[in-house]
Amino acid sequence: MRKFLLKTALRIRIRFYRFYTWLWRSSLKSCGEGVRFEYPLRLDQPDRISIGANCVLYPRTWMNPVSEWAGVKHRGEIVIGDRVMIGYGVQISAAGSVVIENEVAIGAGAVIVDHIHDHSHIDSPIFFAPISKPRPVRIGKGSFLGVYCLVGPGVQIGEHAVVAANAVVMKDVPAYCMAVGNPARIMRPQEMEGSRAAATDGSGGAGG
Repeated sequence: MRKFLLKTALRIRIRFYRFYTWLWRSSLKSCGEGVRFEYPLRLDQPDRISIGANCVLYPRTWMNPVSEWAGVKHRGEIVIGDRVMIGYGVQISAAGSVVIENEVAIGAGAVIVDHIHDHSHIDSPIFFAPISKPRPVRIGKGSFLGVYCLVGPGVQIGEHAVVAANAVVMKDVPAYCMAVGNPARIMRPQEMEGSRAAATDGSGGAGG
């Protein structure tokens, strides 16, 4: 009986997500086929959000193309490619442009922003001050962003790159490289191979 109820609940959930996706589709600038939106999402200014085919947005994703802040107008735009997976609680904020290319996977809690709250306005609380000048962000195709990482203004991440969990990335990440730490440092493919080899032979472990 429990298995039957569970299967029924799963079927209802899938049908609800299809309905929820259908509700959002017409509001977006563009939306490809096979997209799945899982409740709840927050998509501000949806007419400035483009989403490609076969993408999945997991619950609590927040996309925020900024239109105005502190009396200043902006034309934020977010462009998502095909087959992109966006994990739980991801935040993407663009006062200019954030582009995520095809087949990118983004872990839970990651933050991608093309601007920050400018702390140079000493006569105003930082949160309410004008934001910094937007600098476009691009995440290259086939890349992976780990859980709770931050990708900051102007960062260009090359294809098939990895941003490690909790990394704070404020500089470009070349293709096929890994960004690790806070502030993030770049590991080249040769370093990555060396780390894997050390882990495999046990030389880096307590018993090595």
